[in-house]
Amino acid sequence: MIRNNYHTHTCRCGHALGTDEQFVQAAIKAGIRKLGFSDHAPYRKSCRGIRMYMKDLKGYVASVQALKEKYKDRIEILMGLEVEALPEEWATLSRYRRDFDYLILGQHFLELDKGDAYSFDKPEQLHEYVKKIEYGASHHLVECIAHPDLPLYGYPYIDGNVLKMAEDLAEISLKYDVPLEINCGSGCKIGWVTYLGGMRLPYPVKEVFDIFIEKGCKLIIGMDAHEPYDFLTDERLDLALSITDFSKAKILEDYDILAAAKRNKALFY
Repeated sequence: MIRNNYHTHTCRCGHALGTDEQFVQAAIKAGIRKLGFSDHAPYRKSCRGIRMYMKDLKGYVASVQALKEKYKDRIEILMGLEVEALPEEWATLSRYRRDFDYLILGQHFLELDKGDAYSFDKPEQLHEYVKKIEYGASHHLVECIAHPDLPLYGYPYIDGNVLKMAEDLAEISLKYDVPLEINCGSGCKIGWVTYLGGMRLPYPVKEVFDIFIEKGCKLIIGMDAHEPYDFLTDERLDLALSITDFSKAKILEDYDILAAAKRNKALFY
C-alpha cells in the first residue's frame, strides 16, 4: 500500500460510496500517513452523478476540516478538489486555487459537460485534450495530472496519435514540473478489455507510461478511491504497477503536495 494518497472522493460526487469518516478510518487501517480528499469540484451548472453540487461544497469543507482535527494525531488530512481546466469556469477555479490546500487536474470533458473524454475515438480529440491539460498546467492551476491517459478508455487502438499525445503530456509535465498520476481507479477496477488493438487496461496504458518513464517525468500513485474498501486492498495497485517495468520510473513516494501548491499559488494567473 502507498503511504500518501491525494486522490480520494466522497459520496457527494454521486458515484462514490461511504461516509467521509469511513474513508479516513480505512486509510488509517491501511497505514496511509497523508490522506487528501479531492472530490469532483462543482461548477455553476450541476450535473447529477458526475460531480458534487455547489450547495454541497460548504458541507464538504466543514466535514474535511472536522475530520482533520479529530484525527490529527493519527493521520494528516488535506482538503483538495479534482478540477477540470475549463476557461469558461475560470472565476470559480480561481477561487478554488486560492481556498483549497491543493488541486489535481482530472480532465473528463473538453468543455463543461461536452466532449466526454471516455468516448474519444478521433485523433483531433486527443489533441484538444492535450491543449486543455497544458492550459491548466501552464496557469499553475494544479499539483498533479490525474489519470493522464483517461482518453484511452474509449480510444480503440494505440496508434501514432496516442504516442504523440503521450509525448506532448510528458513535455507538459516536465516544462511545468507537474507530476503525472499512475491511476488505480476505474481502469483497474474494470480490468483487462479487448480493444481493436488487442487486450489492455482502459488505463493506465503501457505505451503511454513507457514514454513518461523514458522522458524522466515525475510520477505519483493515486488510488482514486471511491469507497473506503479501496484502501484495504492492493489488488488494483498491483494491477496498475504490472502494466510495465516501473523500476526506473521517478515515482514520488513522498510528494510534498503542499509545497507544490504554495509554489503554484504564487505563480497562478
